Amino acid sequence: MAFSRVDETDLLLPLHAGAREEPRWQTFLTRLRQRTRADAAHLITAPMPATLPAPLPAIPPDRLRPNRVYAAAELDEATPGSDLRIIRVTEPGGTSAILAITSAERAFAAADSALLSALAPHLAVALAGLGEAEWQRARLATMADALARSGTGWITFDRDARLVDLDDVAARALHARTGITPTIGQRLRTGDAEAERLLPLVAATFAMNQDTPPRALTLSPAAALDALLIPAPPAMTALIRVSPRAGPARIAALEALHGLTHSEARLAAALADGASIAAAGAHIGLTIETARNYSKRIYAKTGARGQGDLIRLLCTGVAALA
Repeated sequence: MAFSRVDETDLLLPLHAGAREEPRWQTFLTRLRQRTRADAAHLITAPMPATLPAPLPAIPPDRLRPNRVYAAAELDEATPGSDLRIIRVTEPGGTSAILAITSAERAFAAADSALLSALAPHLAVALAGLGEAEWQRARLATMADALARSGTGWITFDRDARLVDLDDVAARALHARTGITPTIGQRLRTGDAEAERLLPLVAATFAMNQDTPPRALTLSPAAALDALLIPAPPAMTALIRVSPRAGPARIAALEALHGLTHSEARLAAALADGASIAAAGAHIGLTIETARNYSKRIYAKTGARGQGDLIRLLCTGVAALA
């Protein structure tokens, strides 16, 4: 079946754009219903239910052979007195969808079946695009979570050093250390004239040559706030590090990885945060002598050769990400 220009505009365009709608494919389903004069149009995507929901026949989706249009008369579970056309579409990656039209009044014609059959390859392409987009979103979410857990925040700039975007870690660090709330679309104000002068120069350099080596820059000497500037579209990204404090998940990770008791793990986490043995012991209610004894056991269990080595071990291990 060849699509008319009206079908290309009314059906194909909203089908390919429908994954970005909320609810998804609402425009496409509305126009498909109007085009076929159906009571309703249905699109079921992954995860597939064990059986199709009403008003569709209560059958397992796998019972429908891919890319074949079924009529009500071919399905024993179809509602008597109503008509439907239904097709299961499977994209190359294996994701399936069910596309159906139902009517209590009208008997569908061969042209309606032909329309669903012609729409199937376009739906498969749309499903593949949706799957790729969701995979990329999940990948980006994992990367963002890893950066946040490591205490790394980021700010992206355009070639004029105006803020394009930033994450919560960077926003909180800037506000906590400088009292400044960054504003998208404006230049970053750090309170340091030299840093504010250099940011546009570095951004312009990176915009012209994305192979330029990264550059470290002190954004605010007074606030001890440094950044690593790296070339990244549209011009550059600034990476900021903060010190994530030990929480229950990190304590549990230290116990699991190094065989520490709960108190030993708490002391180890405090030492990794830079506290002295006396201060770390006092923080968790230990005397100095008990804290020293605990520290010896911690060094023995972790293989660390002193507090400096322990800090390196704990700050570079996966427990720091917990």
